[in-house]
Amino acid sequence: MHITVQQWLTRQPYTPTTDSDRYYTQLANRVYDLIAASPLKDRWSDEAKKAICCDIVSYFADILSETGLWSAFIAQHRRLYGRTLPFFPTENYYEGEVNRDDVRVLLWYLSSTHETLHEVLSPHDKALIETADRIYTLLEGEYETAPDSPLLQEFCLPELNETDDPEARYRFAEWLFWDSFLLGPSNRSLARQLLHEVHHKPYSDKEKHSKLDELRRESLYTLPAGPLALFAHEWVSLLWQHTLPEEPEEKKELHPYYRQFTRSTGGIPIKYIGSYTELDRFLTEEMQWGETKGGHLSHLARKKNFVLYVTPYKGMLIASDIAQCISDPTNPCYDKEEAQKEAISLLTAPGRCPIDLLLYLCSHSLLPDAHFADGDPHLVADNWDFIARCLLQDYYRAV
Repeated sequence: MHITVQQWLTRQPYTPTTDSDRYYTQLANRVYDLIAASPLKDRWSDEAKKAICCDIVSYFADILSETGLWSAFIAQHRRLYGRTLPFFPTENYYEGEVNRDDVRVLLWYLSSTHETLHEVLSPHDKALIETADRIYTLLEGEYETAPDSPLLQEFCLPELNETDDPEARYRFAEWLFWDSFLLGPSNRSLARQLLHEVHHKPYSDKEKHSKLDELRRESLYTLPAGPLALFAHEWVSLLWQHTLPEEPEEKKELHPYYRQFTRSTGGIPIKYIGSYTELDRFLTEEMQWGETKGGHLSHLARKKNFVLYVTPYKGMLIASDIAQCISDPTNPCYDKEEAQKEAISLLTAPGRCPIDLLLYLCSHSLLPDAHFADGDPHLVADNWDFIARCLLQDYYRAV
């Protein structure tokens, strides 16, 4: 047994051990054996393998128990993109059952949350597909006889909960955010980071516990999670009300930088600048910031390949070392060879490209060279927003 019942239960929203938990633990170990014999076996640590196995079997339990986590994901994916799943056409998709493409997408998502030494795998990577299909065959073979999880149903189903009770909503959100197979994987490194931060401070044990609770609560309220980068309260609303909560509209005023920038560029909201000297001149003269000793934004003096972008209400942002990736006729910095190597990182590396700029670039098809290792640019072009949500998380929601 690589995975124990106790390890399985740490991801569940209840503590009693039932026959279904013993079954799911055994199934997780069978999935572990498949992964350990797969072409991906050296890609993940043993801890990561166990986490992936428990999350895959948790998906299986969610489908069998009809607790709605995966259903909420695909329903919202349809609202956003008009199709059931990313990356795959799903013509023969069976709602409420285990699907081959579910397992493929889920394994890609779980893999991406454990990538530390490697680039993100392509969803069409042959080894990933082969491994996912073996796991699907196992789950599909168990589908008719596997038990559901009554305790999971009791915790998750809206008809069995006081859905308007703030405490019940918080308990549900806390489990979703940190431990569920859908949101938990995107937060596990954060959980380890917070634990490390607290335990290396000179607090008493009681103070450590209190501080950790405070940090976890703050994260729950302020950070998005899961493959669609939604906030915990949004996921709760999707699961219990089947709709996103309404957000109040903000009153906005046109930013003065927007007026000045577009006046300088003839109405174009984006500009490419190769060197810091050119950048400083543009800010001094075209943006009318005036002369300053040492130059404007001197911390960028050693950078190059700048992109300047303005939005009507936020003003101007400046990104460095990415203009070479952008295939725009007005961009003198574009380098196709460099773009083929680096453009995908704008979608996968948090903080490399500000999200407002990334949304503009992708919606205007200005990153045609972005691709995973399989070399298929159409895969990225057709799924760029999902990829960005899934891999950038809070950087995506910084819009």
